[in-house]
Amino acid sequence: MIKKTFLKIYDTDIGYSFFNSKIAIISSSVFFIIFLCSFFAGIVAPYNPFDPASVSLMDAFTPPIWSEGGNASFFLGTDQQGRDMFSTMIYGSRISLIVGFASIIFAMILGVFFGRYRWLYRRQIRNYCYAYH
Repeated sequence: MIKKTFLKIYDTDIGYSFFNSKIAIISSSVFFIIFLCSFFAGIVAPYNPFDPASVSLMDAFTPPIWSEGGNASFFLGTDQQGRDMFSTMIYGSRISLIVGFASIIFAMILGVFFGRYRWLYRRQIRNYCYAYH
């Protein structure tokens, strides 16, 4: 069944173009990884940047692990408040994805509303436009 669905998608123009484009596959894979990491942020992130108990001012301004003075427990280092930057980026991606999807849904609803309004009242709108043009 999955093979049948895959072949049906692959037979379309869009599916063929997508599966034969390395850039499309790589960018979709990166998006999927970011989406999964943000969805499971509580499991993936080593620290919760919003939990005051996990923040220590003694760890403030720790450089990344590959720099001199870096700490293995903070992969990308810490900020001025001692929050882990990797965890902050993962939790921040949640907010970014929510805002992005919310704007897409809002634009779709607005577009469908105006398109439906335009279709229902096409004669009145056409007469109004021609009368004042």
